[in-house]
Amino acid sequence: MLMLCLAAIDSEEDRKSFEEIYHAHKNILYAHAFSILKDVPSAEDAVQDCFVALARNFSKTYQMDCNQIRSYLIIITRNAAYKIYNKRKKEISTEDIYMDREDTSDMTLDTENRELRKKLFDMIGQLDSKYGDVIMLKYYCDMHDKDIAQALDISVENVKVRLYRAKSMLKNKLREGGYCD
Repeated sequence: MLMLCLAAIDSEEDRKSFEEIYHAHKNILYAHAFSILKDVPSAEDAVQDCFVALARNFSKTYQMDCNQIRSYLIIITRNAAYKIYNKRKKEISTEDIYMDREDTSDMTLDTENRELRKKLFDMIGQLDSKYGDVIMLKYYCDMHDKDIAQALDISVENVKVRLYRAKSMLKNKLREGGYCD
């Protein structure tokens, strides 16, 4: 995959920069995609889609700093993963759904926590991207408000406002779903 992406980049200096970015971020992007898809080949496809998009737009992203590139890649990977997830969700048969229900009949507390985390992650994906992106960068990428502001080209105060609103929206969704009081 790396060779395919490198072929799309013109100069040798840009190829080296792309390789550095690839090696620095491929594992975190894979983990992010896997957390959404729970499937190794699909997660690899999402990461590949991300790096192909980066290669196509490398001249535009070349001037970004490290945090901005990381944020950009995570958002592209997330979008690619959700695209794959939604496509796969449409292909699931009702038989698979019933089999999944039988498998979860003897859930443990750990399984319930995993399901709640997955549900929360799905709810974040349903938020408007300006709120979902801030939540993802803050809590899944462990970025500071200042770094998020730089990555998204907004003020630190705007990051705080978006985080507050996003958390309020998530709290309401969790209440509606019966997950909290």
